[in-house]
Amino acid sequence: MFDKAYVTKDVEQIGLDDRNFPDIIDLGFKSHGSDLCGVMLTPQGEGPHPTAILLHGFPGYDDPIDLAHALRRCGMNVLRFHYRGSWGVKGTFSFANCIEDVKCAIDFLVDEKTVKEFYIDTNNLFLVGHSMGGFLTLNHACDKRIKSSVAISPYDFGLIGKIGHYNQKEKDEAFDMYKTALVPLNNTSAEKLMQECLDNGHKWNLPDQAESLANEKILITVANGDVISKKYLHHDILAKEIKKYNKGNLTEKFIDADHCYSNKRIWLAQTIAEFLEKQIYIRK
Repeated sequence: MFDKAYVTKDVEQIGLDDRNFPDIIDLGFKSHGSDLCGVMLTPQGEGPHPTAILLHGFPGYDDPIDLAHALRRCGMNVLRFHYRGSWGVKGTFSFANCIEDVKCAIDFLVDEKTVKEFYIDTNNLFLVGHSMGGFLTLNHACDKRIKSSVAISPYDFGLIGKIGHYNQKEKDEAFDMYKTALVPLNNTSAEKLMQECLDNGHKWNLPDQAESLANEKILITVANGDVISKKYLHHDILAKEIKKYNKGNLTEKFIDADHCYSNKRIWLAQTIAEFLEKQIYIRK
């Protein structure tokens, strides 16, 4: 049972035994030879439980763990993990590796052993990602195993790579951001990350995927004061393209906040929970 009311409400202990009490369990799974470490936040009550993969941004300084706890209180399993080459996980960090890691996370969730251990409702699997995590979410939103997706201020590395061949201002701003994010990352540099975007821009650019994305139920939240995932660049172009194919599947929510929704965390959790609750009770 998923109940959005628990976004701002603690779970009652009455009637919950140890087996059905909320918990946080450390876990690991493999992605292309690397061991990824993470945790599963498990909810109260008997399963099967709807389950979300919560994807943090680049490089993960702002960790949306508050959203994981909020969604867990509402009755959802939440898988959190770090990408290859980040935050102590062995391997090389790259945007391509992050894309692959998310697919491996979905594979992990639908594995028979994982389903049994965490009482996963495989008919209700979701992706929720912030910034780069939003980019990764939208790259996998069309995976048939995913029921619907939430992209929080998605930052389109493909778009930056595509326009970086002719828009020096946006390229320079992205490069400066990459330089600030290297401390928790392995075997990379700002130069490598920028070149990766330039090399893959036409493949990763989200507006070019709009026709497929238009078939999926997607929530995109936009912070009007965001100077990183700038609305005119990272949202408006994509939303316009999606609506050319389908105006009914995309839900957009706008709020006066910064990139991290520093002053609107409760609003963000409530908005996501309301969207997910509607999706959970729609037959797949």
